[in-house]
Amino acid sequence: MRRIRTHRVTARRLPAVAVILSGTLIGQGTVIAVSPLLTRAYGPSDFGALAVITALCSILGAFATTGTDRALMVAPTDRAVRHLVLFGLMTSAVVAGAVGAAAWSFRNALAAGFDAPSLAELWWLFPLTTVAISAFRIVSATVARRQRYTDLATRNAVQGLAQTAWNLLAAPLGPVGLLAGLSVGRLAGVLGSLPGSRRRMLEASASASASAPASVSVSRSDRMAATLGAHRRFLLVTPWSALLNVLGQQGPSVLIALALGSTSAGYVALTMRVLGTPVGMLADAVAQWSGGVFGRSVRSGTPVDRLLRRIVLRLAVAGAAGTLLVLVFAPTAFSVVFGSQWTLSGTYAQVLVPAFAVQVVASPVTQLLSLLGRQLTQLWWDGGRLVLTSGSVLVTTAAGASPGVTVAALSASMVVAYAVVLVLVRRAVRAHRIVATSTVLAPPGTALPVR
Repeated sequence: MRRIRTHRVTARRLPAVAVILSGTLIGQGTVIAVSPLLTRAYGPSDFGALAVITALCSILGAFATTGTDRALMVAPTDRAVRHLVLFGLMTSAVVAGAVGAAAWSFRNALAAGFDAPSLAELWWLFPLTTVAISAFRIVSATVARRQRYTDLATRNAVQGLAQTAWNLLAAPLGPVGLLAGLSVGRLAGVLGSLPGSRRRMLEASASASASAPASVSVSRSDRMAATLGAHRRFLLVTPWSALLNVLGQQGPSVLIALALGSTSAGYVALTMRVLGTPVGMLADAVAQWSGGVFGRSVRSGTPVDRLLRRIVLRLAVAGAAGTLLVLVFAPTAFSVVFGSQWTLSGTYAQVLVPAFAVQVVASPVTQLLSLLGRQLTQLWWDGGRLVLTSGSVLVTTAAGASPGVTVAALSASMVVAYAVVLVLVRRAVRAHRIVATSTVLAPPGTALPVR
């Protein structure tokens, strides 16, 4: 019996981030591992087109959820969760339909504007990738809310493996083998997350139905309307914040493609892919874990300042170590691993790595602004970052600066933006602590205001 008990204690002490990261390493590690094969199967123009699809569809997919992915974290009941999931999927389908119509109408203009002929034939990837990204965000939020770390790890592994398999097996088909990988991976991740999430939601639904008073008769539409009304700030403000957020992330890549052409954008895209993959793996793993913990703390009124401090310090150490490695080895590593024609991407990596180091620290904790009811603060910061990052690209390219100068300006603007959001998050957490400590003697079961 002692052996069994000891084994259980050890399993419980396994860090949640490590569980999530293990799945991410399998999935995204595979994506990185096959990158040398992809750079030989596809050209810079294909990677430039991929950057365009990734940027535009990430922006549209984030908007299409209408903030339900953030509202899910603080929704008070499982019934509210179901209502928000349904509403988010409905709005995602509507937005994807509109995107499809626009992509078909302007398919030739897209191909000419981005110097990527494949976009004229593959216009249908825009609505498909948009709905895949929005569904992925919604399903991921439901799993993170329930702190089902094994499910998150499985989803991360399935996503990366499916994307990699498609990129390799579909290479004979041409650019679609690379460009459709994003949607294939996201849809596979959604399907990998559904069985466990669906079972738990059905169990919660049955429990709620059994405990509901028989005399109360409220229509389903009225209950959904009440849920949406209670979370209206998320639905009204967060979509625009999410839109600006992804614009700030992906917009510069689109502007670089427009100003410098798909070839130069391809070099930058590979740099973003190589640096962004490990940064994304670590930041997403921490965000998926902390999102559930933060959401639970906000629902219960518990301070989160200690958790914030621990996350920031540990991620800062990881970011500093990664920066040193890139500064020393990037150009040589890119030339050896990807081929001599990609050495320029290694130089870009040295320039951009400080921005990614700050991003890995700030990205997982930025969600606290909306979770703590600071949606407007989040909106203003997202807008400010968009102005900084996109403005740096526009100003330098308009002045006729070299691509290297443009990349350096982009890196500097990202550092400033993420440093500012860390300050804003810290201020919001301090204000939350004051409120939490002032209500610590409130009677058990006191409802917290929905923000």
